[in-house]
Amino acid sequence: MLLVFLIISALIVIAVLWFMWRLPDTGDMWFTLAPTFGLFGVWGGLLAVVVSAATWYVSVPDHWLPLVFLGLDPAALCAGIMVLWTYRKSDTSVETIAAQRLQAWIAITLGLIAVAIGYTYVMTNKAVFTPIGQ
Repeated sequence: MLLVFLIISALIVIAVLWFMWRLPDTGDMWFTLAPTFGLFGVWGGLLAVVVSAATWYVSVPDHWLPLVFLGLDPAALCAGIMVLWTYRKSDTSVETIAAQRLQAWIAITLGLIAVAIGYTYVMTNKAVFTPIGQ
């Protein structure tokens, strides 16, 4: 069953990315937000890795895993992808754009590492998601 969920989530991510890259160019509407997304992506990715690694050591990891899988990991990945999407047609020789693209790739890498840590935990420890009140 976990494999089915993994496949479905991967297909959703692929579909979102495909549609996102096909959106019309809106000029420089997103350029003012790209530095914020870049900075948020790197720190969000780092926080996602730390919290994912902490699930191995907390007494009740089932309460943390939804926060990581549904909040921190997608936020880091989304912020990095938004920076890359914003600058997809920009000149890469500009130093600030190159630095923000590097931040975006670091955010995406950290987000993927956090996902790998989380799924490794789930697959090796047979964690079961339980509601917080139970």
